[in-house]
Amino acid sequence: MKLLQPNVSTVCNSEVLQVLTERGAGRGRALPTERLAHQYLSSQPVLPLTSVQLQQFFDSLQAYRLTRGELLQLANLAPRTPVEVHLVVADCEARLGEAGVEAVLAAVEARIAAPLEEQEQEPEAGEGGGAEAGEGEGEGVGDGGA
Repeated sequence: MKLLQPNVSTVCNSEVLQVLTERGAGRGRALPTERLAHQYLSSQPVLPLTSVQLQQFFDSLQAYRLTRGELLQLANLAPRTPVEVHLVVADCEARLGEAGVEAVLAAVEARIAAPLEEQEQEPEAGEGGGAEAGEGEGEGVGDGGA
């Protein structure tokens, strides 16, 4: 394979997931590495997005003058807390301030982040009643020490 134009642009995880899905990685009709990459990207806290949805997300953050790399990281990581935004955006406090960080979090929540309920229910379904039993044990330990 010959590369016509190397490093023309960067792609985000959603775009890679879309290509892998088109290649059949979700149905097992792809190379093993493609299937593993599809499995990993499908488990991330970001909704599957179209190019238009990604562009709308990037446009919603245009006022904050974020770099392409910062936008890409926000799209890939879907930060949920101010600390996560500070890890992605260089000199965040000076460039965004507290209101800007909250606006970034609101844009992520509204446009790209998968709902928290879905993420939290998946591990609980695999544990069965383990979480409830663990809570009861914690209370018993605290009561015994008092």
